[in-house]
Amino acid sequence: MLAALAGTAATVIPWCAWAQEAHKLDAVRKKIGDRPVTGEGIKLELPLVAEDGSSVPLSIESALEGQGRSIRSLDVYATRNPTPEVASYEFGEDAGLIKLATRIRLSESQSVVVVATTEDGRVVVAERAVRVTTSGCMAPTGQVDRAAEMQARVRLPKGWKPGTPGEFLTMINHPMDTGLATNASGDTPPLRIIDAFEATLGGRPLVKAKYYRSLAANPYLRFTASPPQGGDLRFAWFEDAGRNAEFKASI
Repeated sequence: MLAALAGTAATVIPWCAWAQEAHKLDAVRKKIGDRPVTGEGIKLELPLVAEDGSSVPLSIESALEGQGRSIRSLDVYATRNPTPEVASYEFGEDAGLIKLATRIRLSESQSVVVVATTEDGRVVVAERAVRVTTSGCMAPTGQVDRAAEMQARVRLPKGWKPGTPGEFLTMINHPMDTGLATNASGDTPPLRIIDAFEATLGGRPLVKAKYYRSLAANPYLRFTASPPQGGDLRFAWFEDAGRNAEFKASI
């Protein structure tokens, strides 16, 4: 109860309780198929109440350990958004234990669902209910600095050693126009989003992501990885309108 009052308590709901909401989504049912599902092994954190539904912090952390239990993909859904799919992530072998954070849009009070698939084919599901005060999908968009679009910001781990977890922070300036919200002029811009992101080290994949319009503006991703050696790091973002941005460094 004290954790709930703190406003950021993590809740993992077993399959029998989780099915009350998420089983209604065709995308979730299709993702899971006929594989057995457990509700243990994923820590999902969101605020209990989101004052601004246009940018709701979300973090996911794996508690799975042991051979064959490494997470290879994560899919995030917002059950009552116009587009329930939020983001999909695929992880390379160098990712290690998964720990990531991002920001999402929520149109109304609802449940957020995460479906994780391990390398041995297990499925782990976590769900968290969030109360939303102001819609994040239909509300008018604010002023956007178009000149700064597609500019990336990155923070690399300091004092990183091969084989140990390092934290990477990435963000790219982009309005993520949903095609649903009006702008300051009262117009409704068409859908225009960053729809993909990928990170590689020495040509080996760290994380690859597919983004949807339920992701918040200025897509932000914080993730950890435990590569066995350093090398040339490359981050790349891709817009559905054809533009892309790139960041390169060595660690």
